Amino acid sequence: MPYTIEILEEKKNPLIDRVEIKFRVDHFAAGTPNRLDIKKKISTMKKSNKNLTIIKELKTHFGASYAIGKVNIYENAKELQFFEPFHIQVRNLDKEKRTEIYKLKKRKESYKHLFEYE
Repeated sequence: MPYTIEILEEKKNPLIDRVEIKFRVDHFAAGTPNRLDIKKKISTMKKSNKNLTIIKELKTHFGASYAIGKVNIYENAKELQFFEPFHIQVRNLDKEKRTEIYKLKKRKESYKHLFEYE
């Protein structure tokens, strides 16, 4: 699926030790790209660890051929786990891990090992 990513705004947040990026994804004549594909492409553009790259939001207006989103790139996993809500962390994983985490959480078993923030 052909799409392009344009970085609109980039801020370094030294207090939280992360980079906050606002971006635009143009996807003419196609649906909105998968969140994980966008995450991979941004992490390669910024030469960052894809496990520490979190897509915070991705919004497409009805009928538009572009989406506006926000991504946070962390320096370490401890800060990511502290500042990002659980549902956002889970949303940035692939489908198999998401379903496994929700199954384990429902059974009240440990699921922290599935996040892979190394």
